[in-house]
Amino acid sequence: MRRKFSLAAILLLLVSAAQAQQKVTDAASAGTEAKQVKGGVYYAAFRTSAHIARSTPEIFHGVSQDLLDYLKSKGVRIAADPERGVLETSDQMSTESMLRLAKLAGASGLLLVTVDRPAASWLKITVQSFDESGKQLWEENADKKSGLNGKSAPHDVGGKIKNKVAPHIGKEGLPVDSSGPGSSSSSSYPESSAKTEVIARGLCPESGVPSSFYQSPRLW
Repeated sequence: MRRKFSLAAILLLLVSAAQAQQKVTDAASAGTEAKQVKGGVYYAAFRTSAHIARSTPEIFHGVSQDLLDYLKSKGVRIAADPERGVLETSDQMSTESMLRLAKLAGASGLLLVTVDRPAASWLKITVQSFDESGKQLWEENADKKSGLNGKSAPHDVGGKIKNKVAPHIGKEGLPVDSSGPGSSSSSSYPESSAKTEVIARGLCPESGVPSSFYQSPRLW
């Protein structure tokens, strides 16, 4: 009888120890994943007044989404913000305001993409990288000035800016997820609409950013 009792007690202790070890392992994994997300970069796209006057929301969305998809395909760690979505705005915002949004998303840096339509160019894209203190780490830009029309500008300028941003991937400002492209720790932003320009999708008031939408049938 004592032997049976002792055996049952030993089995119970073994099961309890296994469960405790599993909890420690799960907690460690959760902590590692949290650190990975914290090290991500917050992606924000800004549409200038010149682009609003001379181009369309579709071009802005397409350029922004194409670059975002490219970065994610390269394994760049984009900080997830499921409640607010991607910040695509034509409202003038300070770097400090955008950095506050980055911190709310758990990011340690900001990647600001400016889409412009200067009088002398069909399209211009500028990409700026900032650390969490607001210090600018680097800046790249590309544009298209030649041609009878700007139909190929999104493709041409998009390719140029990708080539210029590529050397920064995996370095300061564009951290890469160690588990590689398409991993679960990379964010999945909601797909942007091809017909509506999101000024600030569902952003919280305390960030100082208005929540509104913009749509305009402008010509290229």
